[in-house]
Formats: sequence, C-alpha cells, structure tokens
Amino acid sequence: MKRLDLIMLIDDNEADNEFHEIVIREADITRGLKSINNSRLALEYFKNSFASADDPKYPLPQLVFLDINMPAMNGFELLDELQKLPDPNGCRQKMKIFMLTGSTNPDDNERAITQYANLISGYRIKPLTDTIFLDIVQRHF
Repeated sequence: MKRLDLIMLIDDNEADNEFHEIVIREADITRGLKSINNSRLALEYFKNSFASADDPKYPLPQLVFLDINMPAMNGFELLDELQKLPDPNGCRQKMKIFMLTGSTNPDDNERAITQYANLISGYRIKPLTDTIFLDIVQRHF
C-alpha cells in the first residue's frame, strides 16, 4: 500500500480528532498527520499551501477529512472558500477530500456529492474506523 506524505483532519471536536488520529497512526501508512480544529485556520493553511507548492511549513495534504458542523465556518462554507482560492499549482486536484461527519441528514450527503462533486471524493459518517480508512486509501491511492 502506498505511503502518504500528509493526512489532514479538519474538525472542531478534539475528541474526534484524537480518536481519528489513533486510527490513522495505527494503519502506519502516512509520514505526517495534521489536525486543525478551526475551519478558518484550515482555510489559511490552504491559502499558504496553494500559494507555494514548495513551502515546508504548509505541505499539501494528499488526504483531507472534513467535518460539516463547525462554528464560524462549516465544512460546506470552507469548500466554497476553497473553490475561490487561486490555485496556480493545481493543488485542488492533488487532494482527496472526504466529508467525515456526524450528520446523518440525507440532505447533507446529497449536497456534498452534487454541489461539491468537483472537490470531494466521498462522504462518510463518523467515526472513522480502520476498515473505512483502509478502504479509502486502497481505492484512491
């Protein structure tokens, strides 16, 4: 199985991030793992990462797990802003973004897979399990 350079978790729930970090680390297929608990900080990270493909402070994640329900800016709003970012290095196309959410609302799933089909690769319900994680990695990497 291919080793990934960086996986990113974007979720305001620290406990969820900690649990998902354990699942990802136990799989032992990534060199780096970054958790961001604020969608605005995540947007700033992407701005910097997109602007300079070589900046070691802002490496582009290959795989992103994004929560929907977050304060200040939810996951859908973050995707809207991500679409607006200048992307001179084609970074958006190099990332696989999965919605990883506690929302079982079918409208959220439908919105994700239709309105954001150009950005996201899938929609999963929390928690991230080893089976779900390994399936995503095997299918997309």
